[in-house]
Amino acid sequence: MEFQSEIIISDDGSSDSTWNIIQDYMEMYPDLIYSTRINSSDYNPKNNSQRSGYNRCNAYKLARGKYIVHVDADDYLLGTDVYSEQVKMLEKHPECSLCMQNVWVLNEGSDFKTRHAWFPAGKFQNERIISANEFIIKDHFIINQAFVMRRNPHLDPVALYGKRYVDSVITYHHLQFGNIVFLNRCDYVYTKHPEAITGSLPENDKKVLWCLAIYIPLLIPRFTGLYYSSHLQQIIHVVNLVRKGGKISDESAASIRYMGAYIYDIFSKSGLTLRDTIRLNSIRFYILLLIKLKIRSGNALRVLHCLMVSSRIDKNARFSIE
Repeated sequence: MEFQSEIIISDDGSSDSTWNIIQDYMEMYPDLIYSTRINSSDYNPKNNSQRSGYNRCNAYKLARGKYIVHVDADDYLLGTDVYSEQVKMLEKHPECSLCMQNVWVLNEGSDFKTRHAWFPAGKFQNERIISANEFIIKDHFIINQAFVMRRNPHLDPVALYGKRYVDSVITYHHLQFGNIVFLNRCDYVYTKHPEAITGSLPENDKKVLWCLAIYIPLLIPRFTGLYYSSHLQQIIHVVNLVRKGGKISDESAASIRYMGAYIYDIFSKSGLTLRDTIRLNSIRFYILLLIKLKIRSGNALRVLHCLMVSSRIDKNARFSIE
């Protein structure tokens, strides 16, 4: 790279020779590579995603640079200069807090020729600026490894999110502080494993845990209005699932319990009470009304929050659509 950099490796209790290999590399590159070790089991994680969160937090606390990027151990880069180019783009655009590249998706064990790009070619022009509004409303979601991010040393994401500091949360945390600028490159190869966190979940678990329209506002309240207004259909799928007695695994239910959201806590109950049935039907009717009448006012979304989540509203929550 054309600038000073550091590589921080966090090892989550590997039982093989991984730690020894890391130490060997540290001895060879003492001014470049830093390492830390953790046993996420000591923190009572509810699922593998929370294990990943603890491991990322363990590495993040050592970060000192102006920019940061996360790389998974089983992924790789095709070139050697993409991060340099992303940093240059961020230096050119101080109004942006993230620089995004495209990503190749490759199934584990498959020939590289079978890969496909996350975004279709030409979706974004080079140096295209993407606002938080556009990113959320048009659902331009991509894995966090696509981004180089401007680190904000005044806010500690480890303290803010802890075990939930993973993938989408990392992206949206940094999106609070500026726009996204796109670099027309596709140098990161994301390896999909059939037994990975995202691939091995039961279908109902995916519907609930992957509904970012509920999850992200609980952790990053400033995006509440944007998510509620543009993803009501996603939310109603979760509401209908629990209304009809749908269940998620005990592990997934435990991972979202105590987030302060009624719609999450109810998955930990053995059954619905009459009060629950009335409340869930009210939420469904209200969402359908918002969709039918195309109501997206801040006050209307605030009512939805009170019905679905809690009457206690975070002081940083924004319900208006900027």
